Amino acid sequence: MAKMIHPLVRDLYKRALIVGKDYPHPDGLDYVRRKWKEALRDPQNCKLIPNNNNDVDIAKENERILRKAVGRGRYVIREMEGTIQLKKYRT
Repeated sequence: MAKMIHPLVRDLYKRALIVGKDYPHPDGLDYVRRKWKEALRDPQNCKLIPNNNNDVDIAKENERILRKAVGRGRYVIREMEGTIQLKKYRT
């Protein structure tokens, strides 16, 4: 069975793909898709606490950690937008 993706993470990935359409790389969208999938699947980017007994405090802490990681992802998307604008300005 497939593991469920948090809606914030799914939205972040969709935003990255939308921005990645204009990314100034020879592979363009394929490059962005590959790099974002690697980043989202890497457990080092979002170290959640194992919650074996459904503890509410651990669940809240995991939600906080996840939201913080999504915030970093949104920052990366803004940086991608800046790179795209710079490339368009220079050409």
